[in-house]
Amino acid sequence: MIVMVFLAVCCGSLAQGDAAASSSLQQDQEKTTEQAYHNIQVLKGLPASQLQAIMALMTGSLGVRCNYCHVNPFEKDDKPAKQTARMMMQMVFDLNKGRFGGRDAITCYTCHRGQPKPVTVVALGQNLWQSPASAGAKPEAALPSVDQVLDRYEQAIGSKPALMKITSRILKGSRVGADGVLVPEEVYQKAPNKLLVITSYPEVVFRSGFNGTSGWARSSKGDNQISNEQLAEIARDAESYGNTRIRELYSQMMVEGRTTIGDRDALMISATTHNGLSEKLFFDAQSGLLIRRYRESKTALGQFPTQTDYEDYKEVDGIKLPFAIRWSMPGRSWGRKIAEVKQNTVIDNTIFNPPDSRN
Repeated sequence: MIVMVFLAVCCGSLAQGDAAASSSLQQDQEKTTEQAYHNIQVLKGLPASQLQAIMALMTGSLGVRCNYCHVNPFEKDDKPAKQTARMMMQMVFDLNKGRFGGRDAITCYTCHRGQPKPVTVVALGQNLWQSPASAGAKPEAALPSVDQVLDRYEQAIGSKPALMKITSRILKGSRVGADGVLVPEEVYQKAPNKLLVITSYPEVVFRSGFNGTSGWARSSKGDNQISNEQLAEIARDAESYGNTRIRELYSQMMVEGRTTIGDRDALMISATTHNGLSEKLFFDAQSGLLIRRYRESKTALGQFPTQTDYEDYKEVDGIKLPFAIRWSMPGRSWGRKIAEVKQNTVIDNTIFNPPDSRN
C-alpha cells in the first residue's frame, strides 16, 4: 500500500520528534479521515495522517496483516473481521472514556498481545508460593552519571572536534523494505540542519527533507499528507551535529538503569525534549556507542511506539557512523544499509527545498 510505504519512509528518520520544527502541512489545514478516505465510520474527525499509524497499531496488536480485515479496494466491507474491528475500536473508546477518564488505559494490545484471538485462560507453570532464590546474588554496579555516559559516547564516535569539521555528508546505499526488498536510497545532509532523503522504488520515488526552516515530503505521484509530528521527525534527523548536541536537545535526562539489547549490555537514559516528549536512549556499555532510540507518540487508539537501532559502526574520516540503521513500529520493521559515504562535499542549498519551490 503506497500510503503505508510513504509513512515508513517518513518515519524512518533518526529523529524522535521536535514540535519546534515548522511544517509545510499544518494540522489545522489537514483533511480528516473521512475527507481523505472512503467509508470511514468509527474514526471520523481524526487527522487523516493518523489513520495509517492506527492501522499499524491494530495489525501489530493482533499479529496480522491488512488483508485480515480488508479486501481491495480497502473501503469495501466484504470481510466480517472488518465489522468486528469497528465494534472493538468503539469498545476501546467507550471503556477509556467511561471508566478511565479518557486515558489510554485500554488498547487492542491489552487483550490481544499479538494474537488474533485473545488468551482467556491463565497459563500454568508459575508457583506463587515459592519465594525466588536470592542467595548469592551479586549487588548491582553503581550507575554512571548522564555526563559520564555522554562523554564516553562522544569519545567513542571520534571526538567533538573531529565531528565539527564535517560540513556536509552524502550517503548512498539501500532502503531495506519490510518485505526484505532493497531499493536505492540517497541521503544528503548539510550542517547545521539541512536534509534530503531520496528513496527510489520501481514505480514511485519518495523524497523528504528539511531546508533549515521547514520540513516537507513528496512522492513522484503528487503530494502526500503526513502529520506535523512526522515532519518534525524529519527536522530532527536534519541535525548534523545531533550526536554531539544530545545534552542541548533535552530539558531533562536521567540514567534509568541497565538492560540487554540483543547480546549487548546497555545503559538506558530517559530523556525529555524541550516540548515535553519522552524518549529513551540506549548506549552500549562496552563500546559507549548509541545503539537504540525509543519513543512513543499518542494516537486515538493508544501510544504508538517507534524504535531506531544503530548497527555496524565504521570509521570514516576519523569518526564512526552506523552503516546499518533499523526502524521498527507495530507490525513491521525496515532499514537502511549504507554502501558509500562522502563528507565535506559541496551541496547546493536549493536541493533541500520542496520540489515545487526550487529556483
